[in-house]
Amino acid sequence: MLVIVSSGLASCAVSLFLLGMFERLTALPPKQPLSIPQHTASVIADTANETPTGRWEKEIEELEKRERDEPTPNGAILFLGSSNIRMWDTLASDFPDQHVVNRGFGGALLSDVAHFADRLIGKARPSVVVVSAGGNDIHTGRSPEDVQKAFSELVDALRNMLPEVRIVYLATTATTARISEKPQQQRANELVAQTVAQGINMEFVDLIDVFLGPDGLPDPAMLLPDELHPSAAGNAKRAAIVRPLLQNASGLPAKVNSRQPD
Repeated sequence: MLVIVSSGLASCAVSLFLLGMFERLTALPPKQPLSIPQHTASVIADTANETPTGRWEKEIEELEKRERDEPTPNGAILFLGSSNIRMWDTLASDFPDQHVVNRGFGGALLSDVAHFADRLIGKARPSVVVVSAGGNDIHTGRSPEDVQKAFSELVDALRNMLPEVRIVYLATTATTARISEKPQQQRANELVAQTVAQGINMEFVDLIDVFLGPDGLPDPAMLLPDELHPSAAGNAKRAAIVRPLLQNASGLPAKVNSRQPD
């Protein structure tokens, strides 16, 4: 209700009206607290309390141990990202002419990769950093703009450590399990591509439709049974697109450090 007060008796009348309203409101029974289903409440609590450090600390420590045990040679090609990198078991055969090192972990968000960038790089001095992450960010409710921001933060972190390093971003790829998220994935890819275009010594590889068949749907042969992660055939298809970009990039004997954390 909109009350317009001018002056004089009208002010008095309004005061009496408001006093009556106050008495009626204070006589109402108190509101019951908002009830949240137990499952939903636990999800909210887990999300609120979850931090990148707590979520991935064990895997990051294992990657750091691996680096101490077998240091990455200068000039290698470092692959950073989520499980689509971590589970790339055919990395050696897919990039036979390059010395590639696998630093994928968990089901990481792109923001997690940015958060742990200094520990993932450590003392390594790669010639190229290949990044593949962002789909999990969208899947967990982050916006395309959040993905772009996380990528920018990762680029800043890499540039602080490795000013001259070449950065190659592999776009999020549409899969059967997350086909409903494709519009958001596509928008995130577009925003990251804009950031890449404005940067120096960076490349964006558009893979959004790389697994799609003639019917416009993801080809089951390109994916594992979980319908989310690339199969050996899917990785081979990704590699066929990326490989020319990395031709002779490292200048080192071909080798891969792809043993995954237990």
